[in-house]
Amino acid sequence: MATYGITHGITAACLSNLGYHFWYSSGMEHSTSRFKLRIVRNRYREWLERSNDVNALTLIWAVNALQSGKAKLAARYITFPKEAVIGKRRFDEYAIHPWELETIVTSLLSTPKDRPRTGRYKYTNLTRFESLGVLVNLLRELENGEYGMTGTADNIWEEMYRIGQRQFAWQRGYNTEQLYRYAYVYGQGECGEFFEEKNGISVSNFLYLSVALFGLLLEKPWLTEPDTSALGLSQEDMARTLALHSIGLIEARAKATKMNADSVRSLGTPMRTAYMPSVLRQHPIIRVSHRSLIYTAPLPPLIMNRATAGLYYDIKRGPTRLMTEANARFEDYVRKLVEAYHSRFQALKGKPYGRSKATFVDPPDCLIRDGDQITIAIECKATKLTFEAQFSDNPAIAAKQGFEQVVKGIFQLWRFFSHARQGVYSANTVSATAYGIVLTMDSWMQMATKLRRSALERARQLAASDPDIIEADMRLVVFASIQELNDSFAQTETDGFMEVLGHAVTEKYEGYGLSELTRDCGVVLTRKPFPIDVTQILPWWSKMEGPNDRPLL
Repeated sequence: MATYGITHGITAACLSNLGYHFWYSSGMEHSTSRFKLRIVRNRYREWLERSNDVNALTLIWAVNALQSGKAKLAARYITFPKEAVIGKRRFDEYAIHPWELETIVTSLLSTPKDRPRTGRYKYTNLTRFESLGVLVNLLRELENGEYGMTGTADNIWEEMYRIGQRQFAWQRGYNTEQLYRYAYVYGQGECGEFFEEKNGISVSNFLYLSVALFGLLLEKPWLTEPDTSALGLSQEDMARTLALHSIGLIEARAKATKMNADSVRSLGTPMRTAYMPSVLRQHPIIRVSHRSLIYTAPLPPLIMNRATAGLYYDIKRGPTRLMTEANARFEDYVRKLVEAYHSRFQALKGKPYGRSKATFVDPPDCLIRDGDQITIAIECKATKLTFEAQFSDNPAIAAKQGFEQVVKGIFQLWRFFSHARQGVYSANTVSATAYGIVLTMDSWMQMATKLRRSALERARQLAASDPDIIEADMRLVVFASIQELNDSFAQTETDGFMEVLGHAVTEKYEGYGLSELTRDCGVVLTRKPFPIDVTQILPWWSKMEGPNDRPLL
């Protein structure tokens, strides 16, 4: 019986209410567990030490293709049992998840190779699905054992938060909204000019060729530089796009090792296998010299991650004013998105207000008026979710600056509600039951019940310095990422969305993500396409005739 499926550790099954499988040890049992963990770690390392990197990357690509509905393509490179063709049945016993494959790539690149010895020497078989299945089972035992060394009943929710950061992006995939959002925020104005000046290609053309590479590398594990003549772009643009996405195999090995060492130093604790930093997030394509340069993307969807979220790092290298511009554009995008999905709403950018010029303050970044009242106030926080914020034992301390921004957002909403109640803010009538939303660019608060409570408590400490903020002003706020907000908009009509917000501030749904809550709370669901014309900033979008031309978008 295969055991590749969810049989060990804390996995996405936990997030789908399929049950927890934590274990802890102490005393003699703890000593025995360490011994077993050492054996598992040695077997895991031996598989990697004796693997040819090129063939191992091909195997990983083929398994991902096999379990993404592309069995015929996978069959050209590996053998597999028919039960392994699971399509979208991601919790089948033969399922191997993409986040596990990403961890395996990182392990492969950061593990030194064994030196073959004379006599009987066994290389890892890289042509069979079952071979990778053995490694995945070892990985799950390793992850479970590493958690068992330190895990307690007190830190289960922190662990769930880390699991969410590892898995949720893979489960959601990539879509049109993300493509447009990142192009809108980072690909225009001075930000767009800086990117083009530094990289020799516009953000629009980079995204176009990234989508093309994504489509091509879904179909084959290795390719040479593609011809761009059919796309009407220069070959130089393709070379520059590949340069931004790719890294040489030897360089990738060195970088993976350095990233692990740097993370150990920054976290101040040994690195757990499940949460190693991934070189593929910066360079999803690996190149190898073989007569001519050939390229592989063992996990092709990460090409879209680099082409969208990765733009942040390109712009971050420029002057500080570029991030200021990007943050303002993010706020503008939120207002644009609100009105595109909900024609009944007016999304306003408030003007500074106060009793005198000396006391002027800014209102929330987006005030949503429904009829003659403000019913929703949104504070936008575009602070980047760092590696430390995702995977440290105490992310609120490790990423203090980012979490303080979230706390500040809560306080700003409470202050606004206080000012509206007192009449200090009078530009619009604010409903006494208006909802407050702290909206982030990244998913800061998914599966993070304790962090949410800490943020609210810290905001209360800030509010204590303002005697005009009373208990009625310090209402529960909704934490959401822009992706979650879009997902909720795309499933609800206007009245339904307001009902979702009503559920979001109840004790029952504490800790839920907005999109998960939307599906669970009983509102009538609909299905809406992305309502903004993508060709406004990505003119090549109109050249794609149908959904098959836009894989996963």
